[in-house]
Amino acid sequence: MLGLALQALLAAFICYYVQWTFGQPMIDQPIVAGLVCGIVFGDITTGIMIGAALQVIFMGSVNVGGATSADPCTGTVMAVCFVTKLGIDQASAITLGTAVAIVANIWFGLCFNVLSSFWAPVTDWAASTGEEKSVFLAHFGGGLLFNLLYSLPSFLGVYLGAEPVANLINVIPPTVTSGFNAIAGLLPCVGMAILIRMLWDNKIAVYFLLGFVLVEYLGLPMIAVAAIGVVIIVVTAVREMENLDLQKKIQTLRTTGVTSSATSQADMEEEDFFA
Repeated sequence: MLGLALQALLAAFICYYVQWTFGQPMIDQPIVAGLVCGIVFGDITTGIMIGAALQVIFMGSVNVGGATSADPCTGTVMAVCFVTKLGIDQASAITLGTAVAIVANIWFGLCFNVLSSFWAPVTDWAASTGEEKSVFLAHFGGGLLFNLLYSLPSFLGVYLGAEPVANLINVIPPTVTSGFNAIAGLLPCVGMAILIRMLWDNKIAVYFLLGFVLVEYLGLPMIAVAAIGVVIIVVTAVREMENLDLQKKIQTLRTTGVTSSATSQADMEEEDFFA
């Protein structure tokens, strides 16, 4: 079990270290972390599938101030590990991984707030020396320390909890397992609801309804719906650009004193058409 825990530690560390040391390229998000976990655990397909499922859950999850939710990277590592190495079904693994991710997010905030206070003077000292080597060591050395600590919940979750979890799943009654499946099915709905609540506007309500109709009544796959969305975005963007250019043209004509009745009438008709 130690070897498996070290694999989990490695997967989490790669995601955290790249995310917080190289400009936050969003590698700690489930859709990318799932790929990293799939490579580490030897099942890329499963890793990507679980990452995609968890991304729907976490896409609307935002930490604001002291309000924390769950750490998506740790949840992804735990879920992929449970499925690929312990043979737990995906629904139960996602539910259990999300529970561990909530605890990991608390640990994440604790480490960040405490260690930042101790490491800030080291960074200031490195900058005051004016030497690139000192700044390099402070930056990457601090990243090594911080992200190792961030990865500890993944290590401990597997080392201390993987075997008990596997044994627990084997003795859980089918009714409880069905409950896990139901919860896993509801989690993406919660993620989408949080995201829609932040983005909701009466102007986009019609597009939400269109997507629902395309999926539920026409049976289109998500890729096809996404392609239709891209087409709508392109058409809307082109229309807005044409409208903006027309408004600039009208403003230019007004400022230059062009008052030809024919030109003004034509421009006003076009403006009313694109408005």
